[in-house]
Amino acid sequence: MPETGKGSTRDAVRWGLLLAAVAVSGYRLPRVFRNFEEWRAALAVDPSAAALYRTTFMVEAVGVAVVVAVGVAVVVAVGVAVVVAVGVGIFYLLRPRATKQT
Repeated sequence: MPETGKGSTRDAVRWGLLLAAVAVSGYRLPRVFRNFEEWRAALAVDPSAAALYRTTFMVEAVGVAVVVAVGVAVVVAVGVAVVVAVGVGIFYLLRPRATKQT
């Protein structure tokens, strides 16, 4: 049964952000490639149009990079939380038991 405390809400938010980042970057990536191709094609024909395509390409590429970076940060945060939780659990299980003195 899933946990119903604060941790589960945080995890849901983190995974939701990761899913949103993947969806947004997947949506924008084809436009980045198309803008790059149009920029390269327009270089010989019309330099002013090529400048516009280059600017659009750069803006889209930076947008994808930012979204991917946020997604990676979310995954790392979730991964660190899992590793710390496992480490604390192992420490608790393997710690020496205190003996009772009477």
